[in-house]
Amino acid sequence: MNIIKQTSPDKVHGKLEKYKQGDLLSIDCQNGNFLAALISKKFNAYYDITLIEFYQPHKPELNDFTNGKFFGTRFGSWEELTYAVDRCMIQCKYIDNNPSIEKASQIQLSSAITQSGYCYLNTIQELLGYYLVELPIRIEKSRNAEKFPDLAFVSKHLVEMKHIIE
Repeated sequence: MNIIKQTSPDKVHGKLEKYKQGDLLSIDCQNGNFLAALISKKFNAYYDITLIEFYQPHKPELNDFTNGKFFGTRFGSWEELTYAVDRCMIQCKYIDNNPSIEKASQIQLSSAITQSGYCYLNTIQELLGYYLVELPIRIEKSRNAEKFPDLAFVSKHLVEMKHIIE
């Protein structure tokens, strides 16, 4: 079995990447609304984008990120929790060259976060479609986890950003 190896963390095809892990992005959906996301990692020619619960008619600000919730889940037990982010992998070249995507701010992510799932997307429209389909599911599963704590480790949730920020 072939294993995909990590390439240079700072370059894609010899060109320096525009964004780094922990960068907070404002994404103009070209419909009057903005999405908020963070760069949770870069793997080879892809940025791993983790969506934040934010779809508003104004650009997200730092407090929208730090006080918000991300698409992810929890692992472990109540005594020893590990937080995991869902990642939407989008080519660095597309993100770097898209004028609808800009850096809003930056945070330091905890080294303890891990990945709970991922998907490959190609455009902002696909990212928005994913957000609109997943958000109601995650809201409902987060509510259910509050009512039934044993479910807190089973499914997709909205998790407070404070759990992954250093």
